[in-house]
Parts: sequence; structure tokens; C-alpha cells
Amino acid sequence: MLNFKLTLQRRRQWLLSVPSFIFTSVLTGIPTYAATFAFSEAKIELNNFSNFGTIELVNQANISGQTNGGIFGAENKAFNNSTASPLQINSSAFSLAFGENRDYEGTAEAQARVLGNFDVDAGQLFSFDFSAALNLETEIDDPLSEQANARSDISFYLFDTVNIPQVNVQDYFKYQPLDYFTLNASLNTFGYDFLNYQRSQGVSFTNENKQTMFGANQETASAIIQGKLQRSFTNKTNVTLIALRQTKSQVKVPEHSMLVPLIFLVATITVGVLRNK
Repeated sequence: MLNFKLTLQRRRQWLLSVPSFIFTSVLTGIPTYAATFAFSEAKIELNNFSNFGTIELVNQANISGQTNGGIFGAENKAFNNSTASPLQINSSAFSLAFGENRDYEGTAEAQARVLGNFDVDAGQLFSFDFSAALNLETEIDDPLSEQANARSDISFYLFDTVNIPQVNVQDYFKYQPLDYFTLNASLNTFGYDFLNYQRSQGVSFTNENKQTMFGANQETASAIIQGKLQRSFTNKTNVTLIALRQTKSQVKVPEHSMLVPLIFLVATITVGVLRNK
């Protein structure tokens, strides 16, 4: 890891240079200079639609945390937008969480939903292009006590909604989608790291690029997938497109405990005595 003081200073400057972030601090005792960092970013763009449609957008973000002797900072930035002519949808967000010292935890998360409804004539081809990208990073100093987790999820689903009532979005997922695409990644200092993506037969990829670095105090994952959804219909129909984007970053350091350092000290002294005999 880079020099801690330099890394901490740069991140503090970066956080303070961004408006509308939340930063709370409570300091007790002597700082231990332990730091955690989690960052998750997700972007999806949909364009070149073959049909006009109606679009509904939902964008949400939340920060929660608590400290008792540590410092916790977090930020969400979320953007969800569409233009009518030509029809284009852009949805992006990042969530950042940062902590210093001991006994704190906090989470930053953002999520968005795009709901598009389209009428398709008999024999007509319904299609659009898409680009999806995610970027995650976590960093800790002490893997025995610190936690930093980041997750990003991007997906879209196409449903035939001729016979599906226009109800809650969750009810759509009771039915089988015509086509779908998912891109997910997670970094977890105490668990399973992954980067996965899946698609249905009606979705094709024109570009795939992913990079990962798992299993260290500093972990990263990034991916960009570009492609096209294309489906033809024999009969006149109505289809609903649901696109989802979510980011979540979490950091946590429990109250300082002398148990692990004490055991390590005893073991070190014992080994030293044995070696000197």
C-alpha cells in the first residue's frame, strides 16, 4: 500500500472537493491510523431505439453510519435521465465510503430504475443498443479487523406485457422475461469476490472487456459490455423494458481489542526464546 499519510491526505482532499457529501467524526483516545476505503460505480446507456415509447425514471440514494471514536465519510452521486427525440437513456452513479481509526461503520448506496413501455406492430423488429460499465475498488490496512465491501449491479429485462396488468414493478418479475442482460461485481474483504455477466439469446455483445484484482488488501474490478437487443414479433404486442442500476459501498472497523495483539506478542516471545536455545 502507498504511504498511509499521503494516501489519507489525498482522499480527504478529494472528498472535500466534492459538494454535498456527508462527513461526521467523533475522536476518542489515541488514533490507531487504520483506514478503510470502498468505491462502487455503475453506468448504463440505452440508445438507437427502433420504437418510440413512454419512459418513467426513479432515482434514489441513501447514506447511513455510526461512529464511536472513529471517522466516517460517505458520498453518493446518482444521475438518471432520458431524452425523447431521439430516445436515449443514461443512468450512472457512484457510492463512496471511507473510514479512519476504530469503532465505526457506514454505508453509501444508490439505485435507479428505468421503466419503458413500447407498442410493437406485427412483423416489426424491436431493438436498441446498450453500453454498461462498472468500476469497484476496496482498500484496507489490517485484514484482521477492517472490512471494506463494494458492489455494483446493472441489468435490463424485456417483458411481453399484453396480458400483464400495469401494476408494481416487482410484479413483472413473476413472469419470464423475453430477453435480459445482467452485469454484477462484488468486492468483499471477508468473503467472496466476483465479476459476472449473463445474457439471453436476443442480446448480442459487440465489445467485452473486464479486469479484476482479487485477494489483497487493495482489490479492484472493472468491466464494460456493449451490445444490442433485437427481437421480432409475429403479432402486434406491447413490451415493457425495465433497466436497473445499483451501487453500494460499506466500511466497518469494530472497537479496538487487545486480544489479537496480545496473542501475537506472546507467540513472538515464545518463538524468540526457542530460537535462542
